Amino acid sequence: MLHHSATTVGGARTFDKHHRSRNGWDELGYHFVIGNGTDTPDGYVEVGSRWHKQKHGAHCKTPSNYYNEHGIGICLVGNFNKIRPTARQLRSLEQLLRFLSHTCRIPPSRVTTHKAVTGKTQCPGRRFPMAAVRQALPTRLTATSLP
Repeated sequence: MLHHSATTVGGARTFDKHHRSRNGWDELGYHFVIGNGTDTPDGYVEVGSRWHKQKHGAHCKTPSNYYNEHGIGICLVGNFNKIRPTARQLRSLEQLLRFLSHTCRIPPSRVTTHKAVTGKTQCPGRRFPMAAVRQALPTRLTATSLP
C-alpha cells in the first residue's frame, strides 16, 4: 500500500519517533520509506524493522485490520497534494514494487493506496501518479520482472 508522509522532510528514523511518541505504536508503521533528499538521499529506500521481522504493518487501519495484517506499507517522503514525487523516488518505487511483485507474487491490480482503501484521506496525495506507477509494473510475473 502506497503512502506519502504529507511532510516536506523526514525519513524512517523521524517517522519511527513520531509513530512511537504520537501514535503509541511499538515502531515505524511502514515496511519501507523512500527518501526525498532531506533526511536521506533522494530515492533512497529505507527498509524498516517491520520488514526485517516480517511483522504486520501499522499504516492503514480498517475495521478488519486486513491491510495492516496482509499489506506492505511503503511511504514516500513528501506532500503529494502540493508537489509530485521526485523522479528518483518514482524510479526507486518502481524497482521496489517490481521486486515485491515478483517475490511476493503481487499483481499490479493489488498495488493500491491508502485513499483507495479507506476513502478517509488523500494519501498519497492528488499529485501522486498512481496510473503511471501501476503501468510501470509487469503484467506477468516472471524471472525477467526482477529489477
